[in-house]
Amino acid sequence: MRMLTILLSLLVGAIGCAMLQEAPVVEISASRLSCEKNPSMVDGNLATVSNFEASGAIRKGFERGGISHRQYQREVVGSLKTETLIKLDTPTYIDYIEVWPASKIPNLILDTTAEEKSPKWGLSFQSVADKRGEDIEGTQPVRFRVQRKVLYLQVTAYALQDSRNAAVYDEDSIAEMAATLEKRGTHPKQIERLQKQWRKQGREGVIKIPLKGAAIREIKFYGR
Repeated sequence: MRMLTILLSLLVGAIGCAMLQEAPVVEISASRLSCEKNPSMVDGNLATVSNFEASGAIRKGFERGGISHRQYQREVVGSLKTETLIKLDTPTYIDYIEVWPASKIPNLILDTTAEEKSPKWGLSFQSVADKRGEDIEGTQPVRFRVQRKVLYLQVTAYALQDSRNAAVYDEDSIAEMAATLEKRGTHPKQIERLQKQWRKQGREGVIKIPLKGAAIREIKFYGR
């Protein structure tokens, strides 16, 4: 009887310790989050909206491929990819993250690391497998299961086409795209060749559609 009492006491104690260790999931305070590119994404205010920074355009239309043959072409000038980086004040176990969209977000991808920046820092990121690469629609929050320690969260997505501002190539748009390529380290001679090509496409009526970043109201973290 005494042995049974001891065993029951140990069992109750073990269950109690497990319950104490299983802390509830709570929202991480916005004061512990920072985002240099998009501070409104982590300001704790659902009324504010922040857009990814887009850099590029879609070029499409019929181009002359020979003496008389015309072919439909579509090309990305710059990059479709947009991204932002969010940091916690200290490595923290994150159970899940909520993204509160304010527009469609194509090909949304989350990656995390618990490491501070270093020469090989980029290799320390781990992918979040939950809903990876999916298109986010609507404005309701979408939850992503993480379940690991996080210091930095990298959020990437494709840009959207800004169809309302589509136009044929003019000198202003050519200069803007050339500046974008220059920032990306494109060789000056290659930029010069592209400018000649764009002027020709402008004469042929090829359309340039600017890219714009998807919009997010808030990104929330939930941990223990």
